[in-house]
Amino acid sequence: MKNTITVQGRAITYEIKDVDINEVQYYPENPRINYIISSYPKNEITQDLIQNELLKLDQTRERIKDLEENKGLIDEIYILNKKVIEGNTRLCAFRILSKKYPNDKRWETIKARILQDNVSEEELFYILGIFHIKGKTEWNAYEKAAYIYKMIVTLKKSPDDIGKQLRMQPKNIVAALKSYKAMKDKYLTKNKDKSIDKQYEDLRKFSYFDAFYHQKELVEREENTPEFLNNFVAWVKEDRFKNAQSVRDLPKILNNKRAQKIFCVNEPETAYFEAMQILHQDKPGKVDKFYKKFEEFSDFLDGAEINKIKEEIIENRNKKHVIETCYKKLKRFTKDCGLEV
Repeated sequence: MKNTITVQGRAITYEIKDVDINEVQYYPENPRINYIISSYPKNEITQDLIQNELLKLDQTRERIKDLEENKGLIDEIYILNKKVIEGNTRLCAFRILSKKYPNDKRWETIKARILQDNVSEEELFYILGIFHIKGKTEWNAYEKAAYIYKMIVTLKKSPDDIGKQLRMQPKNIVAALKSYKAMKDKYLTKNKDKSIDKQYEDLRKFSYFDAFYHQKELVEREENTPEFLNNFVAWVKEDRFKNAQSVRDLPKILNNKRAQKIFCVNEPETAYFEAMQILHQDKPGKVDKFYKKFEEFSDFLDGAEINKIKEEIIENRNKKHVIETCYKKLKRFTKDCGLEV
């Protein structure tokens, strides 16, 4: 049965048919597979290795269970030049179930959409983006960033081009690109003896790097002092931050000498909390919204045009009433707080 899908304005023909599970291959360039095999030398990477690594993933084991319970597949996999560009986990599940049930014909073939052979690399990347960034089967944040990295490096796409395609702000594309490069080059260690669970636990730290590259002051520090990124990587490895959200507080910590010293020197598990306590003491307006409002109000009064206001409250009683009401409430508030003003 011949059908078409439209990719970047071009109709691409595909055929839906059942394919022998042993006649197709896993697609190593898939960001998820590419990561889990990245610790192996290229000459060691085989289809069996990919399958063994896929089997270590929780989602593969869950897919095997789902398919076994449902007794079949709902969504077709996608194949291009005998490589499974979409549906590698499903292929792996079918192969395992085929071994488990050697007399059950349903696991010997898998339903697939076979794309015509002349699909370009750019069109292929676009298809993968639709499936895993805008679609239901989402890659994790690191895998999405790996996809963005390849779009920019391999296909020479601009952040604006990718942003339009994926409906993302160009600034978020840039942050994802920088986060991926920093994490890949400086944080992740290629160790094939490390468990797959530990490897994926490392990937969850991507949100820390993403938070880093969304902070203008931190980006400027990195640009002016390249060694600063190495420091940040060390802090993430030591678990000095409470969570990724805590990275947003890093500029405030670094701008206070006492807080900075405590954050860098104290025990990792308490460093962030103790640094934040210093900020609460030294500059409460920097870390507490309540006191920040008071500082803003104080700055607002410092910049007020007194002569102009004098004329306005003489001419308009309502404006005078607003200021008087504020004064009475502030006076009562300070008294209730035990302040002598």
